[in-house]
Amino acid sequence: MDHDPVTNIESLGWNDLVLLKRKFSASIREVTQEIIDIDNNKLPRVNQEIHEQKIGLNGSVVKSRKNRLGIQSANSDLLALSEKIHHSKNFLGMMHGRLPQEKVESLMHIAKFNESLINGGKYSSAPVKDQILSLVKDATMKIDALKAFRTIKEQLQQQEYQCEVTKKSIRTLDDEYYTTQREISLCKSKIKNLFDYKHEIIAERADLLLKYNGISIQLDKINARLDIIAGERRRQKQDNFRAVFNVNISEAKDSAKKKLQSGSKLSLEELRLLYDENED
Repeated sequence: MDHDPVTNIESLGWNDLVLLKRKFSASIREVTQEIIDIDNNKLPRVNQEIHEQKIGLNGSVVKSRKNRLGIQSANSDLLALSEKIHHSKNFLGMMHGRLPQEKVESLMHIAKFNESLINGGKYSSAPVKDQILSLVKDATMKIDALKAFRTIKEQLQQQEYQCEVTKKSIRTLDDEYYTTQREISLCKSKIKNLFDYKHEIIAERADLLLKYNGISIQLDKINARLDIIAGERRRQKQDNFRAVFNVNISEAKDSAKKKLQSGSKLSLEELRLLYDENED
């Protein structure tokens, strides 16, 4: 349907105007339905999609922040573990060359045996006692050194295990972080596309409103022209009616005159016609 302004409405007849009005009326109903569809369906639907994408975006942003904090915390733990491992390795390296060759069991046997001598008073003199006490002290110090070395070595193994667990956790958090960043980027892209689509819908609605107003103006012109033609037809019909009415009155008057002249009896209406003529 062509909605260009009709410039020759005055030249159209009644039937053409009615046909044109029907076409414009159908067009305005179609445009109205399109506007209603935008208001009731397209715009609410795209607004809902934008709302859902924003909720998803906010969730991904919160998740990303938690991942980042988790990575920072894990990196701090890893740094602390690395320092402990470094100190443990330094201690073990320093102690490795100083460790006694004896076994802990042998040293404990020496310490217990000599302690039993002291406790049993089985020594011949004070110098001998001092020698025995020195042997106990030496054995005890070696035992402590071996135990400390073993403890630090076990701690180092545990620290290295924790270090590997922390590294694995950091890799997992990194993967989650980059996955979340992709989700954020995707959500932002979808939101941008949805807003672009929304602007297109709004522009389409504005165009439809302009079209609606243009058609309404044409319909107003057509209706005005139809009103003019209808008025002209009513006046013409009234003029025709008066002309016929006047002809009939004139004939009735002539007939009454002839009856009066012939001496025939006149009806009340015929007398009134003759009386009204005489009054004129």
